[in-house]
Amino acid sequence: MQKITSLSLLLGLILFSSCGTMQTSTTSMTNDYNQTPDLSRVTYEGGNGTSIETAIIIKNAGNERNGIAAEYAYISKIHGQKFTTWKPNGSSTNFMNGKKIDIINITTLPRNEQKMYYFDISDFYGKF
Repeated sequence: MQKITSLSLLLGLILFSSCGTMQTSTTSMTNDYNQTPDLSRVTYEGGNGTSIETAIIIKNAGNERNGIAAEYAYISKIHGQKFTTWKPNGSSTNFMNGKKIDIINITTLPRNEQKMYYFDISDFYGKF
């Protein structure tokens, strides 16, 4: 009986300590994503992004949060303020020609024209 009680106590302590670690890790990650993205080192290379062959290459983003913000900043430079002169319609990430490519669909306002932009995100994909 004492073996079962000791084992239960040990398992309880392990479970309790791992829950505390998970909460701290999640809180830290949430705090990182609440910060303003740092685009100060981001550079754009490649083409105009209207096709896979002319994909915009995002460099020096450092992580996905900054990289995704860089994609939307690029579109805003062309089309103006997000949700005022254009709105996002969705995005997808694909593996094409050995590279990770984000495809972002937008609608321009007020004309309601559909446009797609291709971004090579290989430099920051999977970096948190």
